[in-house]
Amino acid sequence: MVVEAPHLRADARRNLERILDAARVVFAEEGLEASVADVAERAGVGTATIFRRFPAKDDLVAAMLERELTSILATARAAAENDNPAAAIGDFLEAAVASFVEDRLFCEASGGNLFARPRLQALTGELTETLQTLLKRAQKAGAIRKDVVAEDLGFLLGAIGQAGLRLEKTAPGAWRRYVAIVLDGLRPEGAHPLTRKPPTPQQLRESKASAPPTAARTIKRGAGKPKTEAEAG
Repeated sequence: MVVEAPHLRADARRNLERILDAARVVFAEEGLEASVADVAERAGVGTATIFRRFPAKDDLVAAMLERELTSILATARAAAENDNPAAAIGDFLEAAVASFVEDRLFCEASGGNLFARPRLQALTGELTETLQTLLKRAQKAGAIRKDVVAEDLGFLLGAIGQAGLRLEKTAPGAWRRYVAIVLDGLRPEGAHPLTRKPPTPQQLRESKASAPPTAARTIKRGAGKPKTEAEAG
């Protein structure tokens, strides 16, 4: 895992934590456009210090995505332990959309090339399995219509999250209205047969691969990498 560092000296571990904490704030606020130099300034270290641990900007971004996915997975697993399946899936959907809205990096990078990395693929797979468990429990309890699949929920989460992030500055919290509307639409009462089959996992992967550059690009080494240690300050 990118962020594991049990072998580091105490001072090196402290530096790593400062880098990760700073990166989380900077990327959450500025998204993919944030530079390593921005992170270094906030962490109070030179950019060379960051590049010694993360050879490319991609690696630092992947570490942030790993942290966020791990947090969302923990939320999903906690929801799976809830005795009320209907409340559990509602709580999870709201928490997951909040992750998109509160973390611009996670929203912008979701589904992009970095998610092809083994660790992120593994976390995504675990999250999908847990989401399927949540969905099946809610369907068995009669709280969710039976023709909904996990891929449907992922699509809806992304749609609300992307739109919610754009709306957050002008109408803070408005995304919660749309989570409520979606939850109503997922209930079996008054449901009509769906006219289209859900997209397959393969179709979803292919759609993400052909997404606009801002969502699916691979981030290059980028601005902020010094040529020498002296230039790092």
